[in-house]
Amino acid sequence: MARKALRAAAGLALLVSAPLNITSASDDFPVSQELRQRSAEILTILNGGGDPATTFAASFRKAVPDVQIQALIASLQRQLGMARGIEHVTPFGEHEATLRLTFEKGTARAWIALSPQPPGQVTGLRVTGIMPTDIAGLASLDEVAAAFAAMPGEAGFLVQNLDEDSPAVALRGERPLAIGSAFKLVILAELVREIDNGVREWSDTITLDGRELPAGGFRAMPPGTQVRLRRLAEEMIRVSDNSATDVLLAELGRTRIEAMQARIGFTNGARNIPFLSTMEAFKLKGVNAGALGRHYLAQDINGRRAILAGDVADVPGRAVGDLFANGHPVMIERLEWFASPADLARAMRWFKGRQESANGREALRILALNPGPAASLTGEVDYAGFKGGSEPGVVNMTVLLENRSGRWMVVTASLNDPRAGVDEARFQALFTRALELAVTG
Repeated sequence: MARKALRAAAGLALLVSAPLNITSASDDFPVSQELRQRSAEILTILNGGGDPATTFAASFRKAVPDVQIQALIASLQRQLGMARGIEHVTPFGEHEATLRLTFEKGTARAWIALSPQPPGQVTGLRVTGIMPTDIAGLASLDEVAAAFAAMPGEAGFLVQNLDEDSPAVALRGERPLAIGSAFKLVILAELVREIDNGVREWSDTITLDGRELPAGGFRAMPPGTQVRLRRLAEEMIRVSDNSATDVLLAELGRTRIEAMQARIGFTNGARNIPFLSTMEAFKLKGVNAGALGRHYLAQDINGRRAILAGDVADVPGRAVGDLFANGHPVMIERLEWFASPADLARAMRWFKGRQESANGREALRILALNPGPAASLTGEVDYAGFKGGSEPGVVNMTVLLENRSGRWMVVTASLNDPRAGVDEARFQALFTRALELAVTG
């Protein structure tokens, strides 16, 4: 299947007219004439000239209407100002390359793909790794860690080469923090364990029973619909589908998932017992302005399990109301899923350790369906798996990488602020810089 033409969240870069000084950064391929030509045309188009119908394939223009392009261009200009040109190109074939773009106030990376069929129009253009000048200038992982520490709230950050026992850098490495949807790694791991043990197969089906589900692709499916475990796992990771997550949690069993935490290296797993579904978390935080959640938190573990089976199960999802609509954090210090940066690194090590089996490789494939911030490294790494999570006051990004020399590493960071929403754009820029330094270091 063709790659998406654009990641809307990343934006589309605006480049000013400038001399097109393309320098190849690859020993494997020269920069083809087609890539040179289309890159030059994009510069012209994004400066207000040229002819998009000539440069972009019809499929691209259908997927990315002109009005969307203009809105994304304006957004990127607000972040980085006007672009100054292309610093270098890393081709990996005649029709595909990554570009490093320079701007008035920072840099960005872009991926470009051309149709192999004449006239070789642009079929894909994705901009990632948007990085203000002060972040682009960070020269070491220690400097990145200091920048994370300076952000409002509490940050955790860790980079570890999986061939080594100690991390290359760690900021509050063993401090448990709220991680949002990154908890879904535990559910995927339990599914992998059960398939490893012959209890299940990826091709097994689950029959939807009509229970209320949170938002996601399986919410509106009628009772009796059969869904394969593989599809549920893919959607849980690829788009962080909450409905797929809750179906899997119910099928695998809460207590087995709780036990799986220790197996994958979560030393802080006790904080996640009982292990909440997404719908349960939303109800606890949202019903009666959080009163249900406060009542839940006042109980011991057995009392909490009883509330989940009773009051929480009985209240309809619509009672959650407009949870998170005002952007304010809701009880993130106590009512969340928690893991330290080291916990998440150990979890990714667990997945990497299964690469020799077909089942383990399937799990790694699923983790790579959405490379997240590692999309900026397209063509520069051999593997990138990702899971992250966010809600007001919480953000996490965790990436498993294999670089071109076969070295495996984990980069993970979390930021919590119980007082206000976090600056996700700056967080992602710092994380992207960490990825760059980890891969090239």
